[in-house]
Amino acid sequence: MNETILNFIYDCLKDANIPYFLANDHSVGMHDLDLGLRNSILKDNKFPTVSALETFDAETLYHFSDYYNCSYSFFQLPDKRLLFIGPYLLSDVNEQDIRQFMNISGIPETQFTQLRDYYYELPLISDKRLFWSFIRRGALSICGYEEMNVNVFDLRTLESREDYLKKHAFSIPEDPILSMNLLEKRYKSEDAILDAVSHGNTKKALAFMEQMGTSRFTPRSEDALRSSKNLMLSFNTLLRRRAYEAGVHPLYIDVISANYARLIETAGSKQEVDDITPFMLRSYCELVEKRSTALYSEPIRQILVTIDASIASDLSLKRFANELFLNTSYLSSLFKKETGITLTDYVNKHRIAYAKRLLKSTTLSIQGVATSVGIPDIHYFTRLFRRETGLSPRDFRKQ
Repeated sequence: MNETILNFIYDCLKDANIPYFLANDHSVGMHDLDLGLRNSILKDNKFPTVSALETFDAETLYHFSDYYNCSYSFFQLPDKRLLFIGPYLLSDVNEQDIRQFMNISGIPETQFTQLRDYYYELPLISDKRLFWSFIRRGALSICGYEEMNVNVFDLRTLESREDYLKKHAFSIPEDPILSMNLLEKRYKSEDAILDAVSHGNTKKALAFMEQMGTSRFTPRSEDALRSSKNLMLSFNTLLRRRAYEAGVHPLYIDVISANYARLIETAGSKQEVDDITPFMLRSYCELVEKRSTALYSEPIRQILVTIDASIASDLSLKRFANELFLNTSYLSSLFKKETGITLTDYVNKHRIAYAKRLLKSTTLSIQGVATSVGIPDIHYFTRLFRRETGLSPRDFRKQ
C-alpha cells in the first residue's frame, strides 16, 4: 500500500474541510460516520452497519447517499481497512429544503435548529464528477489497481418507507449537543484565521480560509445576499479588532475597514461578496505585518504614527520631545534602540519613499514633490534623494 499517496489524500481532505473515517473492520455503522447526527436526533441507538447494506468488493469504489441527503464515498485499502469519505453535500440545502424533508420524514419541529446547523456545516461539493474522479484516482494509486469498479447507490431504495419510519424514531433533544459541537468546530477554525491575522501571517490565514471553502454559514435572514453581506461585515469588524489588538493604530485600520465596508455594501451578488474575502484577509494581514507597533514603547508608537500621518509636517526630535515631555537625548536614544535607526534617518527614508510614489503616480513638479514630502529646499531634497536611490528625482521619473 502506498502510504505516501494515502497521506496525501488525507491532507487534501483536511484542506478542503471534508470529513473522513478509517474503519479497522466492516462493522462500522452509519452513526460512526455522520458526525453525531443520528446519536443526537434518534431514540434508538442501534443502527445497521454499512456492511449489512452492501457486499464489499475489494476492487470497487462505492458512492452512496443516505436518508438525510448526505453523501459518502468509501473503498477498501490493501490492509482490509475501509476509508470512508463524508458526509458531504452534492447539492445546496436551504431552510425550505430542510423543512420539507422534516415534514416527509416526520421529524419534530424541535429538531429544526440542529438539522439546519448540521447541513450548513457540511462541505458542499460543487463538482461531483471532479470530486469523484479525485477519489477514484487516489484509490487506484493507493491500492495499485489499474482500474476499479464504481457502485453508486441510495440507502433509501433499499427499504420501504414503513421500515424507514420504524428505524427512525426521532427524539426531542434535551439540549442542542449537535449544534454545540458543530459551532465549537467552526469557532476554532475562525480563531485560527484571526490568530494568523494577529501575527500578520498572510499565508497561514489564507490557508485556514481555504480549508473553510467548502463550508457554508447559516443564513440570518431570508435574503441570501443581505445575509452574506451581514456576515462579511461582521468578519470585517473581527479583523479590525484583531489588527488593533496587534498594535496597529486606528488611523490605518479605519481606512481599510471603511473601504471594505463600502465594497461589501455595493456588491451585487453573493459571489461578489465571497470574492472580497481573500483580498480583505490579505489586506489586514499585511497591515499588521507593516504597521504593528506592539513591540514599541508608547512614545515611539506615537512618533511612528505621526510620521506616517503627516509626512510634510515638522518631524524634528525637538518637536516630539516637547510634545511627549521627554528629554531630547533620552528620546533620541530610545528611538534608535527600538527602531535600530536615528529619527532623522527614519524620517528621511519615509519622505524619500513617499517622494518616489509621487514621482511615479503624479505630474507634480520636482519642487512640488519636495514640498509635499516636507523638504522644500530643492537642493537638499535632490541630495537626499540621490543618496537613497542613486538617481536624481528627474532621472528616477524618466525610468
